[in-house]
Amino acid sequence: MKASTWAAVDEWAAKPSAALEAKPAGKAGDVIVPEETIFGIVSRYHALTGHPTSGDTLIELLNRRCVTLGTAFPSGLNLISKDLRLPVNTIEELIEGHTILPCFRPFMHHAHYIRIADSMATGTASCTKITLGLLASRVGAEDVLRFCPVCAGTDCETIGIATWYRAHQFPGVLVCPYHGVPLVAFDCLAQRLKRTQLFLPAAATKWNAQKCAAKVDDRALEKLVIVSRLIAQLFLLRGVPVDPLTWRNHYLAHLVDRDLATASVRVRQRALQSALLDFWGTMRNLSPFDGIFARCAGDDSWLTSLYRRPRAAHHPLLHVLLIGFLAESMESFLWTDMPSPAITSAPDEQVYTATECKIAALAADGRSMRQVAKKLGLSVNAVLVKAGKIGISFTRRPKKLDAAVRSEVRYALAAGDAIAHIVNTTGLSASTVNRILGADLSLQTQRAATMREQRQAHARDKLRAALVASPSAGFKALQTALGADFIWLYRHDRVWLRAQLPTTLRIVERTSSVDWCARDRTMVERVRLAAAEILDPSRCPRRVTLNEIGRCTGNASWLDKYLARLPRTAELLSQVLEPAAAFRVRQLAWREKHTVDARD
Repeated sequence: MKASTWAAVDEWAAKPSAALEAKPAGKAGDVIVPEETIFGIVSRYHALTGHPTSGDTLIELLNRRCVTLGTAFPSGLNLISKDLRLPVNTIEELIEGHTILPCFRPFMHHAHYIRIADSMATGTASCTKITLGLLASRVGAEDVLRFCPVCAGTDCETIGIATWYRAHQFPGVLVCPYHGVPLVAFDCLAQRLKRTQLFLPAAATKWNAQKCAAKVDDRALEKLVIVSRLIAQLFLLRGVPVDPLTWRNHYLAHLVDRDLATASVRVRQRALQSALLDFWGTMRNLSPFDGIFARCAGDDSWLTSLYRRPRAAHHPLLHVLLIGFLAESMESFLWTDMPSPAITSAPDEQVYTATECKIAALAADGRSMRQVAKKLGLSVNAVLVKAGKIGISFTRRPKKLDAAVRSEVRYALAAGDAIAHIVNTTGLSASTVNRILGADLSLQTQRAATMREQRQAHARDKLRAALVASPSAGFKALQTALGADFIWLYRHDRVWLRAQLPTTLRIVERTSSVDWCARDRTMVERVRLAAAEILDPSRCPRRVTLNEIGRCTGNASWLDKYLARLPRTAELLSQVLEPAAAFRVRQLAWREKHTVDARD
């Protein structure tokens, strides 16, 4: 984005503003689109390759399946830049053009910024939010994806599908800086949902989406447009030498002009706080501005620390709120003559001529069309058009694959090689390789089996090495040491895993709360009394059974469940229990006796 894209009048306000007329548009087939986020680049690549799941794309690019690709400060830029062969010379260019980190540079010391940028360039960005102070700023550090419906419609016409842009992802940007319409937000990443998924705005519309500024009036929308466009202009301050002390000096100068500071540069703090709250009053109920303005008034206001000697870094959104109150644009605030020349045909001819000369020189060196495009930062189609103007022809890749190349690709796929490795080896595109794989079901099955064997062998080797290093390590210790490899074995190779783990004896101390000997003696007496009661000749005969004795003693469960622990009781029962034949003889004798007694 250049300064020439700045307009002179803001359509939302009567006063002049540094409005962004148009977002730099991409072209069909571009690997990266200007101002596109890394999350958008990888998500478009995922849609292009046709992988069934996001995990397949993440394994191909980052060698890990369950990894969260951050939207603001992504990790693994070194691997992504290498595998996707992005048309950038260095990873630093990728950070400058496709992350929100450059927006923090004007407000922090250069050495501190370089350390953070170097950490991201090496692929480690997990602590960037903490290093920048976002978690302590109380502005918000959640990854909330946003997109502009107008930008999405334009993308569908130019590159074929809507993507994510970095100017929409900065905290506090609720409307599009290019079109002034409310953004559509998705908080699935902030809620730890879909955090390992790669998706684009078209796929995300079926989830719980909401407009960032759906229920605001025109005055609040006007202020939100000012904030979003000031933040978009911060990305343009690459060549402007600004540092924390520069901002302080400009703040004081503008406050003196506004009569909010004396000639001796003593700030009227109460008047400044009141004026700033009145200026932004229409959006004080919107997040994250509600918390910011709640901490604006008082002696400990964040506003006071902005124009004092810089001792700590502050969130760029706080600076933007003060700058938007004091000036109409970043250009007028810094009093910097940012060129905005009229667009004529002469400069374009000079640029095109220089580009064509570079294309001719690179083609003479034997560079391929794609190598020339990567070197100059252009798309392949642009190189073809410009080369055609000056009469240079490149050797095009054949559209039809011969049998040898196809056989080589099939062999590599069956061997479980990564898609990126096959692309680098054969010179084919990732789409072509995935089409060959998708057209053969048996090849997919063979590749899946091979990759499983490789994954299994890798995980088993890691476990064996860990057991050699620590033979007595237990389940939890091995899980902590191996991480994903141990989890894979537990899910997919559990029988082998349990066979390798050292056996641990489980010591169980059981304490008996029942004296079974005493209970046995008690039950013997009860059973003897119960049997005598049942065999009483004066009563109607009843058979001496285990259930009958249990009813008489009131301990049927003991006789049923714990008879093995009552040996004397069991022996007595074997003696007193009455067979059916003996009971019938006793029953007949009892009836005969009572019949004779009745006759007498």
